[in-house]
Amino acid sequence: MFDQFNNGFPPQVSLIRADADMWSTPLCAEEEALIEGAREKRQREFRAGRHAAHSALARLEAPLQPLLRGDKRQPLWPEGYLGSISHCREVCLAVCARITDLAGLGIDVEPLPPLPEGVSRYVHTPQEAEFLKQNPELPGRLVFSAKESLYKCYYPILGQFIGFQAVSLEIDPIAGSFDFSASPQSDIRFPQNLEFHGWFATDGGHLYTGCYLIPV
Repeated sequence: MFDQFNNGFPPQVSLIRADADMWSTPLCAEEEALIEGAREKRQREFRAGRHAAHSALARLEAPLQPLLRGDKRQPLWPEGYLGSISHCREVCLAVCARITDLAGLGIDVEPLPPLPEGVSRYVHTPQEAEFLKQNPELPGRLVFSAKESLYKCYYPILGQFIGFQAVSLEIDPIAGSFDFSASPQSDIRFPQNLEFHGWFATDGGHLYTGCYLIPV
């Protein structure tokens, strides 16, 4: 099923799943400085994510340089490139593309069990909650993960936080895809000149969601 997730991206996208060595191999000095004093778990996740991102960028022949961090803790990609990183329970992914090919990228990986009820009510719109209730075969964190991917995809363009209630998802269980619309109460103005593609897959106890934007 991971191959199915990978195949959701167009061919000009580079997706890497971190191997065992990437979790423990030190990074360059500039990147290691970003996790100095952090807990071991955080250091492992950060190293896996950055190593996977470097490998994904290398496939695209991007210049080799430290991947530093922005003021919202987002990775700072080389000029002319964009990407996304996600990790969960010893699974870490990085995806990259050239900005001449795509306008946005977002990925997320989550465990399959549903969110705690006290959390899910802040994530799900009433329509989404009812949809999941009517489709119990779907992963319990699908809405949460899809919105995480969507946020990562749009944040570099919008430069503002997208709350979980700011969008409502339309999920196609047969196609394994999702789309979205802005909630009526949302003041976010999503660009109309970008075509959104989103999908999901499960594999080995994990849920994967991804999305990308194409200029139209």
